Amino acid sequence: MDFVKEFLETSKENGKITDTTHEMYQRDLKDFKEFIRGKEWIDVDNDDILKYIEELKKKYSDRSIYRKVSSLKSFYRYLLQKRIIDFMPMKEIELPKLQKAPLKILELQELNRVLEQCGDSFEGKRDSLVIRLLCETGLKINDILEIEKDMLETYEYKNITTTKGKRVYSEPISEKLGSDLKNYIEMLKNPEEKRVFGQLSRQGFRARFISYGKKAGIKQEISPNMIKRISIEIKDKHGNDDISFIEKIREAYMKIGIGDD
Repeated sequence: MDFVKEFLETSKENGKITDTTHEMYQRDLKDFKEFIRGKEWIDVDNDDILKYIEELKKKYSDRSIYRKVSSLKSFYRYLLQKRIIDFMPMKEIELPKLQKAPLKILELQELNRVLEQCGDSFEGKRDSLVIRLLCETGLKINDILEIEKDMLETYEYKNITTTKGKRVYSEPISEKLGSDLKNYIEMLKNPEEKRVFGQLSRQGFRARFISYGKKAGIKQEISPNMIKRISIEIKDKHGNDDISFIEKIREAYMKIGIGDD
């Protein structure tokens, strides 16, 4: 039986993990499997985990080690719940608590400078739309990249709808952004592509976003996750009132020069 495949599929179906976490678990479990060299998952014991941690210390930071061991814990916790194993092989292992990294903030004015670097090329317009969607919806980059044209048409370019497990989430977007998305779709190079942003990957967009930040003269290294914090801050001020939130986003856009053409 492929325990890893069953664990990943079950976790994803139950909405417990995102696509990003799925990839991370898959990679971390593969690395550990290579380390134990043919030993069966159910035969792993406490010593195997301790030796693995010592090996990881040669190449990885404390934060990466913590994550990799956490991935193993999640997997073995699943096996224990399914009664495939009788004990947790890392039950006696305690990792030190990690210090939280200082919160990095991206200001709206800095976001505008990033958007200015996107330019008028096809790829630039695409990246600009992704950034604005992240800001308006507060969704994760993977959710944005999975948006399909049919969904936008169904909701008349007024909402972005995503599914996580058995739950459906709908986030409103501004009229300006909806109009720009519609215009972008009309000039797509591959009309047969279902996804609005084609084969653009999370890693690819992240690299481009960091590059825009450097070109914009922003001293700190920026990441797409920082855009979501802008959305959260504005949403916190207006609660769950979608109309107030969208209006606030529109006001912020106008102040920094987005959407005033």
